Amino acid sequence: MKNNKLALLPGLSLFVCFCLVTGTGRLASRMGGGALPLALAEGASFLLPLLLLTFGVRDRKALRRRFRLRRLPKGAAGLAVRMGACVAVLSLLLNLAFCRLAGLVGSQLTVGVLDAPQTGLSLAGKLAVVVLLGAVVEELYLRGALMAVQEGIAGTMPCLLVSGAAFAMLHGDLLNFAGPFAAGVAYAYLTYVFDSVWPAVLAHAVSNLYSIWVIWLTETYAAFGIWSYFAPVNALLLLLFVYLTLCAVEKLLIRGDIPHLDRSAGLYDVLLLVRNPGVLVFVLAFAAKAVLRWRLP
Repeated sequence: MKNNKLALLPGLSLFVCFCLVTGTGRLASRMGGGALPLALAEGASFLLPLLLLTFGVRDRKALRRRFRLRRLPKGAAGLAVRMGACVAVLSLLLNLAFCRLAGLVGSQLTVGVLDAPQTGLSLAGKLAVVVLLGAVVEELYLRGALMAVQEGIAGTMPCLLVSGAAFAMLHGDLLNFAGPFAAGVAYAYLTYVFDSVWPAVLAHAVSNLYSIWVIWLTETYAAFGIWSYFAPVNALLLLLFVYLTLCAVEKLLIRGDIPHLDRSAGLYDVLLLVRNPGVLVFVLAFAAKAVLRWRLP
């Protein structure tokens, strides 16, 4: 009975999170946006599923270990910042490629590449809600609680992949899927190697900060044809950040400060995570949302 409950809770909490993200996001937009409605929507969407998952699990040692503030190995913050910048640029390039294939141009291209709820927000509001609050509550639920429970069911690699897919389905649609997936896998990796959610929070905040900067840049200089230079410049930045990230990972591995990835049973472990009804309903809900968004103007 306990095992069935444990297997059902992750999927159920994901479905609840998806419904809250969709519903509260629309409600905040109807209220005209602004810092307070968006902050309440963001907090409710991820903290309520976090509470559902936390109170439903009897063994909370792994959750407390992930949440606890503690001293991390030297270089942990540097790796988190570099990886956050790396996945931010990679996400933008991946989303840009899909949006180009879909034929989006101009303002449509900006919205497709950069999916961030910033309507009616000042710079301070963006930093507080999008960068700080968004990074904290999303990582506490997705990597702090959900991933900790899933690691008790399956191996590490399937958890990384499922974490990336869940992050992408909660944030994007078919055009904005590849970027969030890559980011979700990266944040899950940071959580695994440091056994703490806070490096992922830092990387997530850096990624969101970069997105805000790019939105300002593209909106300010769109008339000067900045999209012609956007992809080449970001491709060069990606190469730089990938190099810096790999160098940081190599140093930590050599010192033994982070572990190598555990091997798993492969597809079977993935099935352990996705075969419960909650996850299936979550996937179906995302598919329905994607189809409706694709068909409706």
